Amino acid sequence: MNLHKMLADKKTVAVTCCQFGDTGKGKFVDLLAEWADIIARGTGGDNAGHTICLKGQDYIFHLVPSGILYDSYGKINIIGNGTAVYPKTLLQELNLLTSKGLGFNNLRLAWNAKLTLPQHIIIDRLKELKGQGGKIGTTGKGIGPVYTDHTARLGLVVGDLLNKDEFVRKLRRNLEDKQKIFANCDRQALKLIMNHEHLNHGLYYDSRQFINQEAIIEQYWKYGQELTELIADTDTQLRQARGSAKILLEGAQGLLLSVDYGTYPFVTSSDCSPGGLAKGVGLRESDIDLSLGIIKGFYMTRVGCGPFPTELGGIESGAWCNNGSTNQEQEQTMFPEPNINDQDKFNQGIAIRLAGNEYGATTKRPRRTGWLDLPLLRYAVACGLTDIILTKLDVLNKVEVIELCHHYVYKGPDYNLGKTKLKSGDKLMKAIPLAEVLQYCEPVYVLMPGWLKPLGDFAKYQDLPVELKNIVNYVARQTGIKPRILSIGPQREETIFI
Repeated sequence: MNLHKMLADKKTVAVTCCQFGDTGKGKFVDLLAEWADIIARGTGGDNAGHTICLKGQDYIFHLVPSGILYDSYGKINIIGNGTAVYPKTLLQELNLLTSKGLGFNNLRLAWNAKLTLPQHIIIDRLKELKGQGGKIGTTGKGIGPVYTDHTARLGLVVGDLLNKDEFVRKLRRNLEDKQKIFANCDRQALKLIMNHEHLNHGLYYDSRQFINQEAIIEQYWKYGQELTELIADTDTQLRQARGSAKILLEGAQGLLLSVDYGTYPFVTSSDCSPGGLAKGVGLRESDIDLSLGIIKGFYMTRVGCGPFPTELGGIESGAWCNNGSTNQEQEQTMFPEPNINDQDKFNQGIAIRLAGNEYGATTKRPRRTGWLDLPLLRYAVACGLTDIILTKLDVLNKVEVIELCHHYVYKGPDYNLGKTKLKSGDKLMKAIPLAEVLQYCEPVYVLMPGWLKPLGDFAKYQDLPVELKNIVNYVARQTGIKPRILSIGPQREETIFI
């Protein structure tokens, strides 16, 4: 089977992650963009990063859809209403495209997309400081406060950038709501945050009033003038196109980080499920003809805080990855010859991280690494994600034993679940996505032999090593997934259709 045969009768296809994000969506959105007429993104903001490897060069985008590399072919890319848009980041990405000789003539930005303002970023970073309400492990990009303001009916939208009087009125109302927060925060912490590069090196700082409103008004008016040609009613555009044009919906983050379906409260602030993605571009979930979920084969990663039952190295790994100073360069220096079969699980986790380049696309902070968790995958399947792409299989080419978490044994205090009660010693086949439950779940593993050979020379599924096919088949039987595509490397051609 090939791509066009798989999509022959499809009009709207969604690509979302079944895990905690960072599963390689960028490659497959780029690959599927060849088929699509319209590529649309509808959740998250510049807290999400997509890396596309094209002809040996990596392209990293945080707001622009990954299908932008097809702009010269006339394909339309849309940043939908459900996204949180920071104009500074968006314009930086557009400038990057220009510098690489790439166009964005067919890029459209929803007029009703949520607008990220300086105060959102400030509040996000203040909350993540020690003692400011507990750490979630956010990127500090202001995404949570943007969606909070939207729900509280205090937010601004991209279209406000084009109407100065309305922008000023709404901005002042929004800032008035934030004054209590700023009045009670540490002045030095506030000043330090506002001098960050992401906030234009102190452009919006005022030593007396905390925030310089006039500076925001002037800068955002400039942003609006630069973005005018991109802003459009994209909801109507997509609704009119459904059923005739081929639409590709690009997910951000992952199902397990969804504010509605994820491991609450350690989640992002938007709904990363297919339903949330459809809503974020003005469509219905029922408009999706094929929903492709992505998992890593056969490991997974998590960024920031939150429960991670199969994490290699456990608590030690979580502390190491979240200490704020560990980065890719440091690990490469400390582990110049990592052993991917190390008996020490903490060291093995680092070796897999290095082999898979599991570091933030921009921050280079390490992603926590663990084995594939079948209870969490069963949960994703129950949420409707059954057609699966397995990515990054080449990362484990040299692993002698692949460990798969078959089920959990609960080791925590009694926990009431309506008519039933979870007790210590209970066996869980499907994950319960609550932090207070998952933190007490002890994984029970099934061990399977690795394939121990490079995969780059294989072009057909039937020719792959039997050990690899045995693992794929086992995961399918145990969880109910339907494997559709295998990724055996970062390049477009390193893809096998089942």
